[in-house]
Amino acid sequence: MKNIEIKRVECSEVATVGVLMVDGVCVCWTLEEPWRDNRKDVSCIPEGRYPLELEYSPSKKQKLWTIKNVPDRTYVRIHTGNTVLDTKGCPLTGSKPGILDGRRAVLGSQDAFTEFMQTMSDVDKSEILISNVSGNGLSAN
Repeated sequence: MKNIEIKRVECSEVATVGVLMVDGVCVCWTLEEPWRDNRKDVSCIPEGRYPLELEYSPSKKQKLWTIKNVPDRTYVRIHTGNTVLDTKGCPLTGSKPGILDGRRAVLGSQDAFTEFMQTMSDVDKSEILISNVSGNGLSAN
């Protein structure tokens, strides 16, 4: 099983930016909504360890990694996008953080997503640990 982590390094009122690592190697950046008490479609995911499964997404018409057992949430998938307008409570992939149309963003999303999918191509299940860098104030508790 691969060791998958999202380490959130920037948490603000407008976005949450993290680094997605596979077996200790940084694969890409992530962008999520800010912490909004785990409300569906508008909040980042609570810190924790979750099952991760490759599943078909009818809305995206492709297989995506789904973060399972997020409390009170379903269909939390890692996918492409640039700003919180694209997230619906899901982590987005990016090659680097930046600004797009005046919003906090991850850029190079498709390239980063392709790299993540290639890195994960030899498995269809794993676990993901989502954690906040200490002192950033986000907590599910």
